[in-house]
Amino acid sequence: MIRSIDVIPLRLPVARVLTLSRGAATNASTGAPHILVRIVDADGVTGWGESRPSHRWSYETEETVVTTIRGYLAPALIGQDERDIAQCHALMDAFIAPGMQIGQPIAKSAVDLALHDLLGKQRGLSIGGLLGRAAATPVSLGFVVSAHSIDDAVQQVAEGKAKGYHGFKVKTGIHPETDLEMMQEIMRVAGGAPVWVDANQGWEYNTAIRMSRELAILGVKVIEQPLAAGNITGYAGLVRRSDVPIVLDESIYAPRDLIQHIRLGALNGLVIKLCRVGGIFWARQLAEMALAADLMLLGSGLTEGRISLTAGAAVFSAFGITMPVDLNGPQFLADDMVAGPLEIPGRRVVLTDRPGIGVEPDPEKLERYRVKE
Repeated sequence: MIRSIDVIPLRLPVARVLTLSRGAATNASTGAPHILVRIVDADGVTGWGESRPSHRWSYETEETVVTTIRGYLAPALIGQDERDIAQCHALMDAFIAPGMQIGQPIAKSAVDLALHDLLGKQRGLSIGGLLGRAAATPVSLGFVVSAHSIDDAVQQVAEGKAKGYHGFKVKTGIHPETDLEMMQEIMRVAGGAPVWVDANQGWEYNTAIRMSRELAILGVKVIEQPLAAGNITGYAGLVRRSDVPIVLDESIYAPRDLIQHIRLGALNGLVIKLCRVGGIFWARQLAEMALAADLMLLGSGLTEGRISLTAGAAVFSAFGITMPVDLNGPQFLADDMVAGPLEIPGRRVVLTDRPGIGVEPDPEKLERYRVKE
């Protein structure tokens, strides 16, 4: 039985600013908002979850995540059986109803991760073990290129190579008029490493068609979310005409979204991002569906700390994702909530069989970065 649920808002120090097609996703002066959730069962076993709201990426803010969990999700779940995660999600959906999307998925993902961490500790199973996919192959990290100029982009690729990253995810759509020239220079410097382009909904349809042809010639592996998330017919046309696989992120929040896109032939692959889909429970279902439909799977995050990063890596490893993933917290954060330096040796997340997610917040860091309310 769930005895208590606590919400702990943090502001983590920023190492560099992540820029999307809509603008900067982080305020370097105020820090990056991260929300921790602590769930305690009747025996005192504790599970930890984390979410990273970003108003540049979705409608959820740190304020809405905190109030949603405290005011709605926690009251719905206290006293419930934490072992029945499907029922816990049904209760969360009853209190924060789905609309066009699933309803506050970033808030729900923090709770979901805490539930899985708790259940893993109770059963002595890792996240992979809970998923029935216990293999723990290391997950390679890609370097995110987020630049306002071509020279800056080239310098970032060189930095990523020097630091040993295994591929590059390039944010386009920031300056669409120079995207092609920038990609030409990036591919020259990348030296054969896999390159993944993410437009974050920043291109028009005709631009996406033209860019897909040019990027295919350059050797780009995939294009992520070039059009607006709701433009299903546009994606169906683009998939038919594109010479590069089209993978979707912001378009797919729930199984019904994936089913619609599959039926219309509107994607070639799916980006698994725990915070977007409400956590591990739904990510598992989406990954299974995508594999059954012979879609490509990629892994991504949103500058999370090591709790969410490790949980995401465990899911990506369980489902056999081999393309370097976008778990970019170590690149954009100067520190997180876990003891020790925020550093991934060899730019590979090596998973263990420790129960639950496998990492815990450090009490001293919680106090240092906690938002004074």
